[in-house]
Amino acid sequence: QYQEAGADAVSVLTEPEFFLGADRYLEEIHGEIGLPLLRKDFTVDEYQIYEAKVLGASAVLLICSLLDMEQLKRYMGICGRLGLSSLGEVAMAAEAGADIIGINNRNLGTFEVDFTNALRLRRLVDRGTIFVAESGIRTPEDIELLAENQVDAVLVGETLMRAADKKQALRELKSRIR
Repeated sequence: QYQEAGADAVSVLTEPEFFLGADRYLEEIHGEIGLPLLRKDFTVDEYQIYEAKVLGASAVLLICSLLDMEQLKRYMGICGRLGLSSLGEVAMAAEAGADIIGINNRNLGTFEVDFTNALRLRRLVDRGTIFVAESGIRTPEDIELLAENQVDAVLVGETLMRAADKKQALRELKSRIR
């Protein structure tokens, strides 16, 4: 449904304990659609990066608060050698030389969402780096505001997952994109 509605990529939860994901979801989705796939998991071991490639991922989420700088750079290097993109968070990812930086509007400690987090942090990232706002995006107006503030992409999860008609929900979210 996401592909038919015009999604540019799909984020797939593979983390089983906290987000009820599974590796097989990534594998199955890879077999069904032709869009790039982000493996959304707590990547804490380089084995998971190789596993992501085998499962069909195009990109891997690297949560910088879980990694030290040496690990982050090593993991980004592995991704590059495997032809995977890596999505990291602003401060450490920028220092490590990431091409794609994501800002999670959800505090992973409290799970509270502050949609403006991405807006505040956008100015800290070079314009040549792809900037992604993650979490808390619910309306076409949210996407319009992010676009006006030089946000290049959004990662929308909960809003689409809860929608009865996912295709219509995605079309509506994209309706203000120029």
